[in-house]
Amino acid sequence: MTKKQAIEKLEEMDRHLVMLEHIESVLSWDQEIAASKKGLDERARQMGWLSSEFHELACGNEMGDILSQLGADADHLEGDGQDDFEKALIRIRFRFYEKERNLPVSLVRKLSEATSVAHESWVEARKQDDWNLFKPELQTLVDLTREKAACFAKEGSSQYDVLLDDYEQGMKTATVKALFDSVKPSLVSLVKKQADLNVDNSFLFKEYPIDKQEGFAFQVLSDMGFDFTRGSRAVSVHPFTSTLGSDDIRITTRYTDPSVMDSFYSSVHEGGHALYEMGASKGRQKGTSIANGASMGMHESQSRLWENMIGRSEAFWVHYFPLFKKTFPSQLEGIGFEHFVKAINRVAPGYIRTNADEVSYSLHVILRFELEQAMLDGSLSLDDVPQAWNRKSEELLGIVPKTCREGALQDVHWSGADFGYFPTYALGNLYGAQIWEKLNSDLDSDVLLRKGNLKEIGAYLNGEIYKKGSLYRPVDLLHGVTGKRLDAILFTKYLDNKFSRLFG
Repeated sequence: MTKKQAIEKLEEMDRHLVMLEHIESVLSWDQEIAASKKGLDERARQMGWLSSEFHELACGNEMGDILSQLGADADHLEGDGQDDFEKALIRIRFRFYEKERNLPVSLVRKLSEATSVAHESWVEARKQDDWNLFKPELQTLVDLTREKAACFAKEGSSQYDVLLDDYEQGMKTATVKALFDSVKPSLVSLVKKQADLNVDNSFLFKEYPIDKQEGFAFQVLSDMGFDFTRGSRAVSVHPFTSTLGSDDIRITTRYTDPSVMDSFYSSVHEGGHALYEMGASKGRQKGTSIANGASMGMHESQSRLWENMIGRSEAFWVHYFPLFKKTFPSQLEGIGFEHFVKAINRVAPGYIRTNADEVSYSLHVILRFELEQAMLDGSLSLDDVPQAWNRKSEELLGIVPKTCREGALQDVHWSGADFGYFPTYALGNLYGAQIWEKLNSDLDSDVLLRKGNLKEIGAYLNGEIYKKGSLYRPVDLLHGVTGKRLDAILFTKYLDNKFSRLFG
């Protein structure tokens, strides 16, 4: 087999693997949105079978032979690819092959089946506010995750390093801890300072008709560049974005939260994820594993950038506040522009991460980062997680959840065995602040936002980030866009500047 034939075969196999991923996404979407309770057992077996099929193709002898033919090894992940697409394809497929081939197919199937069961257990436990309903399934996932991490063990790497690398390639636990430690004191201080300000936002908690909320969000998503011929939206317990196909990218929100802005910002946040997926899924990349974000942290940088740096800015609402007030005249009666902007940027530590203000959000993530490490290394018993959660919440946010639904049961991630995922949310804030600084040196975002010209900003981000998909590692992409490596202090600098301008 020539190298040209080998790269063609690798691309063919990669496209087959992506098709399996999309099929799994269809089943997961259906389970989240519409599946019956009694269908859970069969759905778990379906998901388990798909996972094992994927694993056998991605880690089988044929894949190993092709990657060897292309010169990929642990020291040369990109092999001898001729262009960026081929190099990235070899890097992605070899990285997965090298890690996952050490996993027994039986463990892959067990994990897949266990997460399907655990998800439904989490939904029921959350509904009944009973940690003990979820604990047995979580213990199973923790045990299986430890077993998985042991398969990847390398000298000099911790168990958590292995899991973190699944979501943020090359990132180490010690690096994340150092980044978080560098911003944590400033965030805690800013939360305390801002929480003392008396900003009336009670009007945001009135009853806002859902159909009108949907209409307003549809307008903003369309202006952002969300292509509704390639995507759609629905309602779910936990907002998420899912790619069911190259031209079938779906987002969800929820309308059960107390503030009208919670639902709106969920839509904008997930819309940011969808724009990344849509931008990456074009040209030769379409239908391949390159048609994804460079990492979960980089993906999160875009959803958080749209949600906060754009969607909570004064300039954004110069254009959209009149439309919002026209849509909800009785709810906003007597509310002026300045009052509204301060209200939507109010810093008030809350229990729910997805509804957190821009300043306290990263503290929610740091809480989870610290807890799940302790869960996995055995220093924290699952029996004690709710109490440990409450202690951390008081330490970082100054509040103690009244229920498990507001605390340890609020997030879906542990039910999916997504240990190592949470840090990427806060890393996204750090990436986003650095990208936002560069964007503002190249564009006058203030003028564009005041005119409602979101598409030009979207086009810039598409050119710099989205269309590149996962062609490059996250650190290389960030450096290529901004000209420097990750600087966490830019995030707290951005927050200090914004909130001193808004509130003095």
